[in-house]
Amino acid sequence: NEGCVAMNANIGAQAARWLDAGKLVGLVGGDHSTPYGLIRALGERHAEFGILHIDAHCDLRDAYEGFEFSHASIMFNVLRDVPAVTKIAQVAVRDFSEREAALAAAGFRGETWDAQCLRIVETLPQEVYVSFDIDGLSYENCPHTGTPVAGGLGFNQAVWLLDTLVRSGRRIVGFDVVEVTPAREERIDAITGARVLWKLCNLTLKSNVR
Repeated sequence: NEGCVAMNANIGAQAARWLDAGKLVGLVGGDHSTPYGLIRALGERHAEFGILHIDAHCDLRDAYEGFEFSHASIMFNVLRDVPAVTKIAQVAVRDFSEREAALAAAGFRGETWDAQCLRIVETLPQEVYVSFDIDGLSYENCPHTGTPVAGGLGFNQAVWLLDTLVRSGRRIVGFDVVEVTPAREERIDAITGARVLWKLCNLTLKSNVR
């Protein structure tokens, strides 16, 4: 826990330096605990923003195996510590504890993906942080990620959701891409992670130049 506190402070200080220089900041993880310092730094500079959270997991545990700032607790910690975050829309979650299920309800409807994306985006405020855990995608896109779960979004479904967010006129204020684990014997993890990062960089810039 002491190491996590030091890491959070380090990332928060680096994020603050670039944000104060007028830069848009994206973080490349690392496990999903790493964006906490960046999100806190954004919370100190924005009155209100939401988070579009793509992940196989809710990440709403108050602690995991004794670690308060683990990858399983990032969104719990953000809700607790960053009052500027007024909404979290979680997409592709399919592995959660009973306690997390009490905090995050999900259901199936006979809707097109486009209609679902519009509904998801409409829950978010004008400024949005995108937290993209690669295991939100289906297994074949990221077979070596640390905690893979069957099911999930296809790559093009995820891109459509991000495109819908930007087409709505909302502004991406920052993002992360985490849990990518490249393997020597297969290139798919690295290719998928790089393409997600490329898409997010472009869409973030696009949403900020209107």
